[in-house]
Amino acid sequence: MRASLRRFLTWAVLLAVLLPVALVVVVGLGALLSALGDKAGAVACWRVCLVGGVGWFVALAGTATAAGILALEGPPRRGGRHGERVDHAEPESTQR
Repeated sequence: MRASLRRFLTWAVLLAVLLPVALVVVVGLGALLSALGDKAGAVACWRVCLVGGVGWFVALAGTATAAGILALEGPPRRGGRHGERVDHAEPESTQR
């Protein structure tokens, strides 16, 4: 589960960073089309921006949720069988 959660977090962060850039480009295209008189194209661009904005919000919420779950889960367990933690400390000497 941890690997799939980390994969989801990677994609969510990627979308949270790149979607605003794409939204700015589409808003600019919509403004250009509106200025050129293409109202149908401008409306289509604004609708794409609305869907992209909702997607961006979902990506931000998913990033925060996945990061929180991973933080609460703690560091990955390594070592022993069945996920047991292995203590590599030297055993105390019983000789006196």
